[in-house]
Amino acid sequence: MVIKQSTNSNFRLFKSKNRADKFSHSLSMTLSWMFAIIFFALIGFIIYASVQGFQTYGWGILGNQFDLEHNKASVWLPLCITLLISCIALLISAPIGIKTAIFIKYRLLPKYRKGARVTVEVLAAIPSVIFGLFATQSLGVLINTLFHIGSSYNLVTAGFMLAFMVLPTIVSLSLNALEGANTNFISAGMVLGNSKTKAIYKICKRDARNGITVGIIIALARAIGETMAVSMILQGQGYNTIFTDGFFSILTSGLRSLGVLISANMFAEGGGPALQSLLFAFGLFMFVFVMILNGVAMYATKQKNRSKVKWWTPAEKKIAEFVLFVPTRIKIWYEKLTYSSQVNINTNFSKYISTRISKNKFVYLYTGWKIFWEWFAIILTASFLLWITINILVNGMIAFSSGYATTFSFGKDTTGEAFICTLLIIVIVIGIGLPLSLMIAIYINEFIKPGKIKNILVFFIDSLGATPSILFGMFGLIFFIQTLGLTTEGVAGKSLIAGALTILIVILPVFVRTIQQALQSVSVELRTNSIALGAGKWETISKIVLPAARQGITTAVVLSIGRILAETAPLYLTSGLSSSSAVSLGQPGQTLTTRIYAQIYTSTIAQGTNIMYECALDTMIMVFLIILVVHVIIPQYYIYKQKRLLKQQNLVTDTKASKTHNKISYCIKSLCHHKKNKKSTKIKNSDDG
Repeated sequence: MVIKQSTNSNFRLFKSKNRADKFSHSLSMTLSWMFAIIFFALIGFIIYASVQGFQTYGWGILGNQFDLEHNKASVWLPLCITLLISCIALLISAPIGIKTAIFIKYRLLPKYRKGARVTVEVLAAIPSVIFGLFATQSLGVLINTLFHIGSSYNLVTAGFMLAFMVLPTIVSLSLNALEGANTNFISAGMVLGNSKTKAIYKICKRDARNGITVGIIIALARAIGETMAVSMILQGQGYNTIFTDGFFSILTSGLRSLGVLISANMFAEGGGPALQSLLFAFGLFMFVFVMILNGVAMYATKQKNRSKVKWWTPAEKKIAEFVLFVPTRIKIWYEKLTYSSQVNINTNFSKYISTRISKNKFVYLYTGWKIFWEWFAIILTASFLLWITINILVNGMIAFSSGYATTFSFGKDTTGEAFICTLLIIVIVIGIGLPLSLMIAIYINEFIKPGKIKNILVFFIDSLGATPSILFGMFGLIFFIQTLGLTTEGVAGKSLIAGALTILIVILPVFVRTIQQALQSVSVELRTNSIALGAGKWETISKIVLPAARQGITTAVVLSIGRILAETAPLYLTSGLSSSSAVSLGQPGQTLTTRIYAQIYTSTIAQGTNIMYECALDTMIMVFLIILVVHVIIPQYYIYKQKRLLKQQNLVTDTKASKTHNKISYCIKSLCHHKKNKKSTKIKNSDDG
């Protein structure tokens, strides 16, 4: 009877675990494939909204004339401006970023590498509108002084600003690629007679070439999609002058990029639905172009794809020979001038090689040249971060001391109300996004098996993550406001809830991937041992995997808060640039970043500049707090918890040991006492006898 009751109890427990596994699998799978629905919905709504624009402007979209008043709007002209400033940014940031990554990986001591990574992450966490403010007030002035352009509002300034914006992306991805390179290659290269520097550049850098290439392509996609910071610099729309003016005149002009053109004309007076539909068509072109770049990046990451293409490797060699033709000839001439062989190559080839290597002065010149540029890159990166930080802090304090500071006021269109709206959006997005991202990451990492289905799902997630944020803003405008009507002011209104839901879609891909990496870092042995002990799949995930990945999940939440704080374009189109008299989800509301951008349209320049710097200082303080929490507070907290747990375990062990010791001592004493009594009894009996 007892055995039968135990069997029934075990069977019910098994059924309960099985139901929990099936439910968690179904729920996580449903939420995961929502990404595919969102991806196709994003494309579908943009195509639907662009139909009228194609009908009104016709083939003029693909022409070479731009005149909105006469229904001529070429997409190629602003796209060429976009590519021009993006290429300027890459020409500056790519060599600096790669050299910085090499310096951090191979020159810095391990104890200083974390500080260097934190510096790069601080630069990456600065919102784009702060970059725009810094470029218009400081960087543009320096560039104008150096190149005598005549104005700070030009393509050169925009290109330099974008270079520092995408620099952290190149540094981080290049550093990750170099981390994956085998460090034994350096020793092997040095054994063969190369210097350490030459081994780094000729072997390790070449081994990490795929990852570095992907980083550059992703940085290019980000530069193309950047809107709000560039819109603070570029204000012109006279694209037809491209064919009449020279190249230098184009560089010194303020022609808008494609994203800026969309942002500036979305709510233009007298534009009408036809112009708005045209802008959605432009957004569709941008989306397709960025997807092509991301497809190339994903294709380039897989070595087997490159090996299938027979022309890839020969083409790479031909391009390298063409680019390095002059440097190679200079190197050969330098070696001939600095080394003359006294060994007959025909009689003693090995001695000739060893003598040539030992007396090759080009090696020292090569090493000094590379190290010089590495130091230049790291100093330039650190100097820029220090410059922008000091600029914001000093000017922000001046703004606080002026009469325009409203950080502690909570009326309409004040910095205090913008701060409240920012916190409200963060709470809504994290409250909805954390469980969604967690379940999707669990499905990708724990339930779905590697294969085509997983690759397709990851492709949708990464594609959404690489989509320019202005396109999310356009989707939120047409879906949440014009279709669902999530505003109290009708289809022409704005609302905080629409902005929060739009930002939720923006951060979900990064949120999911960050949590997935945290789950992936948990040892497989923990899962195997848990299941071997009789735990179900969901029980293993909830009680073993999630607690082990808690630190990574906490870091993902904090980083997502930083991403929400930095976004401007989606909120500009959905939440608006002004606030209502009271904070309400159905009413428009400024955030700290949209309040900075809104000052472009103010009539009082001094007041607008002070408000910009005030909001920038508040935002920078929040950014530094986020970095502090991620890199100091969270790690120290978990280190403290581990030490406390170990201390408790040692205390329990010591307590058990002391109890065991006391028991053993008691037994020994009892045994000795028993023997003593026995001996005394024997003596007494003998005395009696």
